[in-house]
Amino acid sequence: MTTAKSGRRKGASESRQEILEAARALFAEHGYQRTTIRLIAEHAGVDPSLVIYFFASKEHLFAAAMPEPSEAALAAPKLMAALPRAEAAQAIGRRILEAVNSPGASNVLGIIRAASSKPEAVAQLREVFVSRMMLPMITELGLSRPKERAVLLSSIVTGMTFVHEMLDIKTEWPTLDETAELELIAKAIELVLTVDLD
Repeated sequence: MTTAKSGRRKGASESRQEILEAARALFAEHGYQRTTIRLIAEHAGVDPSLVIYFFASKEHLFAAAMPEPSEAALAAPKLMAALPRAEAAQAIGRRILEAVNSPGASNVLGIIRAASSKPEAVAQLREVFVSRMMLPMITELGLSRPKERAVLLSSIVTGMTFVHEMLDIKTEWPTLDETAELELIAKAIELVLTVDLD
């Protein structure tokens, strides 16, 4: 068991980051309701008052623990816009596979599960996946009905995360290699980018 220490045991930014990391792991493992400020503080090795000092409440801490788009994701829209649709779909698919196979994928999935029981958290997730990650890309591509296409792309990202983590796609489809999986995802994405929604 980690013993909490009062006050700032390290630099403020380092303590804040440790609290965030503990919160992400605990929200992912236990869900929103069963994760308490005290438990987060214990895992971060700080006093509970320090958690409140940085984040004010569990609700604010949960919002801060939401997955954030990477710098590469934020830079992607302009890069994608210069590519033919099929190549753009391949590039997006590759990013999805990299994300779902990354060490942090389990925490992201756990945060999604934890958010599902809290309407405000669902809205925050929607903001991250749809408005901040997918919508800028679709808008940059100049496609019609960008919001709807962004929702469809977001469903592919979250769906692939669940398939990999919860269903263990390699067990269900042992002959599926990474190249074939990328091709399948890219075809689905290309459909989102090219289908007539009008």
